[in-house]
Amino acid sequence: MTSKTFPVFRPYSRLARSYDAALGVPNFLRTRHAFRFLVRRYAIRFRSAADLGCGTGLFARYLAACWRVPVFAVDRSREMLRVARGNCCGSAVQFLEQDIRCLRLPQPVDLITANFDTLNHLVHRDEVRRLFCRVAENLRPGGWFIFDFVTPCQPLAGRRTWVRRYRHCGRELQQRIHWDPPRRLLSILIVERWAAHSPPAVEVHRERAYAPREIGRWLLDAGFVIRGVYDAATLRPARNCPSRLIVVVQARADHLRPDRSPRYRGAHQPEPQA
Repeated sequence: MTSKTFPVFRPYSRLARSYDAALGVPNFLRTRHAFRFLVRRYAIRFRSAADLGCGTGLFARYLAACWRVPVFAVDRSREMLRVARGNCCGSAVQFLEQDIRCLRLPQPVDLITANFDTLNHLVHRDEVRRLFCRVAENLRPGGWFIFDFVTPCQPLAGRRTWVRRYRHCGRELQQRIHWDPPRRLLSILIVERWAAHSPPAVEVHRERAYAPREIGRWLLDAGFVIRGVYDAATLRPARNCPSRLIVVVQARADHLRPDRSPRYRGAHQPEPQA
């Protein structure tokens, strides 16, 4: 089966209704675990937050409910935001239908997050640089930016193609991921069926993997102080080049000094005492 056989829908338009069951909940649980670890390690305090590429709103709901802060949830998929509004009903989450490359929050916040490949959906380097500048402009001085991204270092465990299948409540979702190393591109074909003989809904997604060194350079250019870089799989300070990294940076303030070490010295700071 190929994407040429059936009509192709916009990314996250048809997937939105089954996203949580197939991908959203497992990814949220991993993201929440990592976030709790980082908050403890860096003694992060925040009274407002924004979640970029919020998808179905699970992490935005967590921030609002468990940390009791107002949260801006930003996504450009109208369908994902529709699901997110249902997930976040009654919480202090405000939804913004925006392209994050042109991020403009109603007011600066203390914390901005971007989880699960949000950064990699920007497939041009200039778009990532622009995003970092927009994030810096929408953070208060000393505010925190925490995000993850896929690197070019074996993103599919060394394979060129990876196939996953999910079944839930009569739906079958197939995710076929192809890795193009020379161009650092991930092509993701998603095929959803409601029944064995029903016509499938097809979406095609594109992502680009980014090298840690270039991400670090663009963060410094945007005025951030790099506090830590972690292997997303182990939550240990990154060594070499894991397939996915979590980065913790801080917006410049008068009392902060940039760390321009190519090895991200901030990742190896001792954990603060509780």
